Amino acid sequence: MQSSIVHKLLGLLSVISEAQKPLTFSEVVDKTGLNKSTIHRLLAIGVEERMLRYDSHRKVYLLGPRVFDLVRNAYNGYDIQAIALDEMIRLFDLYDANVTIGVPGGHEVIYLRVLESARSMGGVQRPGMRDPIHCSASGKALLAYYPDKVLTSLLKNYDFSQLTERTITDIDAFKAELEFVREHGYGKNDREEYDHFLGISAPVFNYIGEPIAVLNIWSSHSRHTMTDLMGWSGELKASAARVTEMIGGVAPDVASLRAL
Repeated sequence: MQSSIVHKLLGLLSVISEAQKPLTFSEVVDKTGLNKSTIHRLLAIGVEERMLRYDSHRKVYLLGPRVFDLVRNAYNGYDIQAIALDEMIRLFDLYDANVTIGVPGGHEVIYLRVLESARSMGGVQRPGMRDPIHCSASGKALLAYYPDKVLTSLLKNYDFSQLTERTITDIDAFKAELEFVREHGYGKNDREEYDHFLGISAPVFNYIGEPIAVLNIWSSHSRHTMTDLMGWSGELKASAARVTEMIGGVAPDVASLRAL
């Protein structure tokens, strides 16, 4: 009997979390298929245990603070580069190029781990090194999934320093690059930071759809073209999606980013 209650409560939490909006009592009944008396009991348990919260003003139920405490504690306990390592090795074995993982750090991307090709002509990225957000594939892959209002604030008075002849220094052109990421699922850098290096990046998301890391493949223009790397984007995105899944993350709804 107890296990049945636990099973039903977990099912109820899943329904409310997947709805992506607070639910009324009637909507909970409709979506779960359980009878009203059972739903009343489960909702009461959920609210008492702080797994659910009841908004008496709108008369709706939503996830409670204890759920987010559990998730935050789980996130604090993992090392994203360790979780992503198998996928990084998979990409490294597929392509004769460099593979890295990076995380956001203000107006820069910080690289945590680098798998360097034997024919990389000397790596640019090293663990702990940083790249500006506007001229790196990593920066574009991260920024593209910020809500539009956050982007506007972040890019206000941003210094689009020109590092090569191909660096994007115009904010409208840069926003067009972000639209490319939203449409195709990866960012690209065609010799915008260094004259001879190019790369692609795909984001890893957390449980609320925020970009928290990027997987990257980069090479030198003398060895590969942008067309080569763009042809590898499917495998890169697949690896990023698997890392996202491993940490319980979800990709955001791109349309919702424009509304926030």
